[in-house]
Amino acid sequence: MHREKFIALDWLRFALAIYLVLFHTLKEYGDIRAIQWIYSSMSLGFYSTSTFFVLSGFLLAHVYIGRNQGCNLDYKRFWIKRFASLYPIHILALIIVLPLVVINAGGVTQITVTPNTNDWAEGGSIASHMLGMGGFLSNLLLHVSLLHAWSPFYTTFNFATWSLSALFFFYLVFPFIGPALARIHRPLLALVVIGLIYALPALYMFLAGINDNVIAHGLMHRNPLIRLPEFLAGVVLHQIYLRHKLLLASLFSARGTLLSLAFILGCFALSAWIHAEVRGGWYYLLHNGLLLPSQLLLVLMCAWFQPDSNTAQARVATRLGVASLSIFALHTPLNMMSSKIEKLILGTIEMLTTQAPVSVSSMLSLAGEQTRELWMYPFFLAGVVVVCVLFQEQLVNRMRMAIQERILDKKKRSRPGMSHGHA
Repeated sequence: MHREKFIALDWLRFALAIYLVLFHTLKEYGDIRAIQWIYSSMSLGFYSTSTFFVLSGFLLAHVYIGRNQGCNLDYKRFWIKRFASLYPIHILALIIVLPLVVINAGGVTQITVTPNTNDWAEGGSIASHMLGMGGFLSNLLLHVSLLHAWSPFYTTFNFATWSLSALFFFYLVFPFIGPALARIHRPLLALVVIGLIYALPALYMFLAGINDNVIAHGLMHRNPLIRLPEFLAGVVLHQIYLRHKLLLASLFSARGTLLSLAFILGCFALSAWIHAEVRGGWYYLLHNGLLLPSQLLLVLMCAWFQPDSNTAQARVATRLGVASLSIFALHTPLNMMSSKIEKLILGTIEMLTTQAPVSVSSMLSLAGEQTRELWMYPFFLAGVVVVCVLFQEQLVNRMRMAIQERILDKKKRSRPGMSHGHA
């Protein structure tokens, strides 16, 4: 059966990954903080992650459930393929980032972490503390087992990969919940119910005035069970896409598309304004519920808009979309390396354009005094894209194929009645 190719969703996946890079790295360039509207617009990284979870649920439902409500879904085969797609990205990124973290800290036992709250809360920052050897080993075990999103205290090592840990949990439960959601007779009502369930914890946090509690923030921010409704909403959204074509045709008419874009941009702009002017408990309402309608609409609009999949632009979109998880996982270590390289370049420039002595020690001394310059950011961003696409295609894809061939082909060969030349 011919399967639709969602080229616009590939572009969306890539755009969400790039925005997350901007969210995590652009603030390191001092010029940005001075311009409040840019700073606040770059402070909504959760919009990217939440939309990505919705999109993941939509795409998995498209591939594995479709119109037959998941009747032919092979659980074990699904889990193996999902594991093979996700784990190589995570473990390779972890191998890259660990030496960088240890070197920056000055030793394994010197790694310092800060319990996560958020920059929306008023008041001083929470004191940092050292992990120690026990903390290092326990967190390393959590990372290796892809369970680190379940820790509510702090993110360690490659902090952005908590989203991969959450996705891993979503993949585990998808074969059980996905087909059941596909059989719901009223997907629009189901979507409303999921949204309300998702918003309840945030509403409690808002009414209770909790906005700087470490445990509460860790649970709301990245606990896979609390974030699961976003993924499930994406699964249900796919059923709406399949069953309500006339409604969608009306919704995404020329006028409807403009109104949809205005709604999405308006939600984003309002969130940025709240970050700049209000903050506090509004973080949880926006993070866990209020923005979900705009995220669902964004994914649905990109799914509805289907450009030609046989063009060069479509092939580029596919490559960039596939590399989006690698961008999620790899931009932190790349940022750590780029920071050192940029400062060395700036130190070298200062050494050659001033009266400073020309020597390696002079260059290193001057590099240590540098701050990152905004004009270098486009080079960093382009480097992230190129490295992550190559990382995905040359390493991750090959490891994925090797894992699948080793496990799935072995299972085929071991089936009773199977032999060479006999199907």
